[in-house]
Amino acid sequence: MSTKEYSNGEVSIVWKPEKCIHSGICVKTLPKVYNPKERPWIKAENASSEEIIRQVSKCPSGALSIRQESKTMIKIDREDNGRKGRFVIYDHDAFAGEMTYVWAGESRFIIDHTGIEENFIGRGLGKQLVMKAVAYARNNDLKILPLCPFAKKVFDRDDGIQDVRA
Repeated sequence: MSTKEYSNGEVSIVWKPEKCIHSGICVKTLPKVYNPKERPWIKAENASSEEIIRQVSKCPSGALSIRQESKTMIKIDREDNGRKGRFVIYDHDAFAGEMTYVWAGESRFIIDHTGIEENFIGRGLGKQLVMKAVAYARNNDLKILPLCPFAKKVFDRDDGIQDVRA
């Protein structure tokens, strides 16, 4: 599958044209970045990284995703044993935090805890964990029940992720 990338210097918007369903959510929610009448049609430099990440999380098809630029060496891994699992976030290979979940049937999981190590607090890493879980749920036709207070707050504040809420 072909991809195209558009960067603002901090994050890159990765677009997979074949996966795009052209719902127009990108254009409606962030028109200063997405303009199908111009070339290139995505101008990531016209918005902050936070605005871009928030908008990309609303893409219903998963055609848009985010790639962090190399100066922020963030990596998120998923571990799962079939009954429970976790998303683990690392910064420059140092453990920075985790979000744990338990399975509730075959098509739903419950986020029960999100924790960020003290020296990494305030950098948005907890939200990155929740958004990684949202992306995983979308890619696998799953639903999420956010019981963890932090995850629940992220879901309550972001209308763009309600499609995966159980």
